[in-house]
Amino acid sequence: MATDTWPTKQLEIANLHLDAKNPRLGRETTLRAPREIIQYLFEHDKAIEVADSISSRGFFPNEPLLAVVENGRHVVLEGNRRLAALKALREPGLLEGSLQRQVERLSRRIAQPPGLVRVPVTIAPNRRATDRQIAGRHIGTPVLAWQAENRASFILEKLAEGYSNDELRDDLGFTVADIQQARQTRAIADMARSLDLPEEVKAKLENPRAKLFTTIERVFDSSVGREYLMVEPDPEHGIRGKTTKGEFSRGFTRLVRDVALGKQSSRTLNTNDNIRAYFEGWDVAERPQAKRGSFVPSDLIEGSSVASSTRNPEPSPTPKRANPANTTVLPRDLKVRVNAPRLADIRRELTRLKRRDFPNAGAVLLRVFFELTVVHYLERTRELPEIIARIEVLQKRKLPFGVPKMKDLVPEIKRIAKERLSASEAKRVEKAMSYDPAAPFTISDLHGFVHSSDIPSERDIEQFWLRTEPLFRLMLGDNGGDTKA
Repeated sequence: MATDTWPTKQLEIANLHLDAKNPRLGRETTLRAPREIIQYLFEHDKAIEVADSISSRGFFPNEPLLAVVENGRHVVLEGNRRLAALKALREPGLLEGSLQRQVERLSRRIAQPPGLVRVPVTIAPNRRATDRQIAGRHIGTPVLAWQAENRASFILEKLAEGYSNDELRDDLGFTVADIQQARQTRAIADMARSLDLPEEVKAKLENPRAKLFTTIERVFDSSVGREYLMVEPDPEHGIRGKTTKGEFSRGFTRLVRDVALGKQSSRTLNTNDNIRAYFEGWDVAERPQAKRGSFVPSDLIEGSSVASSTRNPEPSPTPKRANPANTTVLPRDLKVRVNAPRLADIRRELTRLKRRDFPNAGAVLLRVFFELTVVHYLERTRELPEIIARIEVLQKRKLPFGVPKMKDLVPEIKRIAKERLSASEAKRVEKAMSYDPAAPFTISDLHGFVHSSDIPSERDIEQFWLRTEPLFRLMLGDNGGDTKA
């Protein structure tokens, strides 16, 4: 549905309601009172920074909140941090402790009415109509991103609301692998919180902004980690144990404790070799042993969990990939059928690099391979000189080294995809090239690995390949494109 048809109105802040289903709030949150949600967003999601910004510069009218009408109330689905900040600035007593005092100081900067009475709110027809926009803003975008557990909650909530796997993929950009990963993420978090642990460790597990679950999940993503913990991926439960609950719990408790107390981190558990060395450093008695038994996360979790599917599995939800066993950055069936020796050499290396074992090298070299492929294609089709001339006119200067930057080529890539690929393939490529569509991983994220400390994951690399595969095959002459002269 086109969002430009949704009305935007000036509504009173007092009549706007926070969304108890907001993925930022983590696990089951429908019982949270509005005041608790505000406190939570200030404590864990930097709402104090939003309040500081509003008190200094005001509320930006060009960024309306996004709401739906439910049970006669306007519930804000997008902009809960802003709404929490607005409500707290109007009434600092909604907060407790030092946060209340900080917001009281901020509120004195504002002449209250009419500054904090009404704000622009766009009204969507229903929740489902907003899903694509919300997913796109919080996954792989400059907006404060959701943590892995928030992302998992969003995906599992959409499944519970009735989305099919196909709809999650086509409408929101989540693959079957993303759904299984969401189940695993949620299972790990819920199992960890059910362990008998010291209070200082439990406190760290309850902090939704802590990244310790990302580190723990890295071990579960590793074939070596799964071997030592005696678990395997499971599409309906996230993971499944290959030993008894007791054996697994003993080893899992040690892992959670070590990560929560800072003895291990994403740096020390980065590769299969790191993870193997970590487990080998344990006493043999601490490691889970092979015993006759099996379990799923719900067997260990106290209370209910949405990690496991509550529906019968859908028959063949999506076609299986042609090569489901492929674990390398590029699949071996990708061929360079054009006269490009350098591309052929890089392709050979990328079909040998395991995504899991070499995520950093794989991500950076894939970025290089993508740019060289595009430039070579434009040279071969004789489009590059005209593109360079057009860019130089716009930028009023000669291009350094005579070659456009990747950001300047993105519009050309989208154009080529629309002109020379099927509609569904072009849509996949566009998701890989843009922030705006609900794409959890894009070319911008791939650029970022070169300049930031973030470590790409195996599924990040796989996801970029799955979206750009039609373009690669076209440009390398591997799927009806140009053939080697």
